[in-house]
Amino acid sequence: MKKIFISLCVCLLALMGHAQILLPNAPAPLRAVVNPEMLIQFNGQRMEVLATQRGVRNVAGTYTLITADATDGLSRDKLGVAYSYARRGPVFLTGEVSAKLRTGFQASALSGLGVDIRLLAPPDVYILTVSTPPAIVNLVKQLQLNPAVEWVEPFTVQDNIN
Repeated sequence: MKKIFISLCVCLLALMGHAQILLPNAPAPLRAVVNPEMLIQFNGQRMEVLATQRGVRNVAGTYTLITADATDGLSRDKLGVAYSYARRGPVFLTGEVSAKLRTGFQASALSGLGVDIRLLAPPDVYILTVSTPPAIVNLVKQLQLNPAVEWVEPFTVQDNIN
């Protein structure tokens, strides 16, 4: 009798304990590079800046993609847009780029770029600000060629779009 009861319990538990493994959705397919001149790489990441798109934050707290002229300035309410190959989707650009100087170099190594510069973390991490997406690409590429700069990274906002 005891064996029948245990067998019945095991069968019931087996039926109730049936697990289903849910695999995450397949990642979105990679987008082909449309404009290689707008492609930047940093910290092992790659993104293509989309000069004629902006992300505008709406009341719901998500971003709406709109078409803009490449020379339209960026603001707190209107961010630049880039396609991130790591995220396989859009990220938003603030117009700020952080750069760390190598040991022994001064902020004067960043002069002559024609951008606003401010110290982020003493003694050697700076924020450089530009106003358009093409300017972000140019600044990142210039800083990457500068022997005084250890690393460079544009500030991005990763948020939802509708």
